[in-house]
Amino acid sequence: TRIVIGDRELECLIDACPVLESLRLTINSPKHVRLRSKSLSCALVGLSKVEEFTVVDTPLLQRLYLFQQFHGGAVRIACVPNLRVLGYLDTRTHKLQIGDSVIRPDTMASARTVVPSVEILALAVNLGISGEVKILASFLRCFPNVETLHIEPPVTSSEPSGEHHARFYQEVSQVDCLRAHAKKMVIHDFRGDQNEFEFVKFIAKNAEELQFFLVVVSDEGILSSADKVKEIKDELQYVQFRTGISAVFWELPKAGIHYRLRRAADLAINDPFQC
Repeated sequence: TRIVIGDRELECLIDACPVLESLRLTINSPKHVRLRSKSLSCALVGLSKVEEFTVVDTPLLQRLYLFQQFHGGAVRIACVPNLRVLGYLDTRTHKLQIGDSVIRPDTMASARTVVPSVEILALAVNLGISGEVKILASFLRCFPNVETLHIEPPVTSSEPSGEHHARFYQEVSQVDCLRAHAKKMVIHDFRGDQNEFEFVKFIAKNAEELQFFLVVVSDEGILSSADKVKEIKDELQYVQFRTGISAVFWELPKAGIHYRLRRAADLAINDPFQC
């Protein structure tokens, strides 16, 4: 059922539903959302104008899916011991807070800034913008046990700065989930920019447990150019992963918004971000 509801009304509604397991907020959602529930296992916020999203004391929450929030804003997470699937966190617009700690570009991992239960994580980041790449590293440090990582450019993305980040990737401090835990990684909507390839090379060099690496090209302009597709494939073949695997290349049009939201709401689907 689709209804328009205010901030306080939503909080009261959740309080009045002690067996509520799944919540989906889209389009006309409140600007300030605070989730507190003893029964909720899945929460979706998509195509919304939410400016502040807080989830606290929700012990059964397994999946938090944030998709195309028009204003970005604050995402606060506390007391979610079973949160297993999280995304998309946007490095450009989201202000992430774990407990009482606001995550900044220079934030290092500590007991107060990590959510160890998260195993599947999706991030929206423009790999051509140095500030977003630094936030990417900070976000990743908050989820040390991630085994599956999805990277996707934001829906509205700034133009690449032209600055190359190979040196940054060489100097960045070790990120535990990439180095010691990540087994599967997918880069969606890959365009073949130099900074994207630098990121691929960084992963190939540093990920010690990686078993599967997938690059998905969805842009119609790229897919219509056999030369560009061949160029991307050829360069990927030269990337040597320390685990001995090879990058897998897929040509796949982007799925529609409503299809993605339906998948996200289906807890029978282990990874809602998978192509």
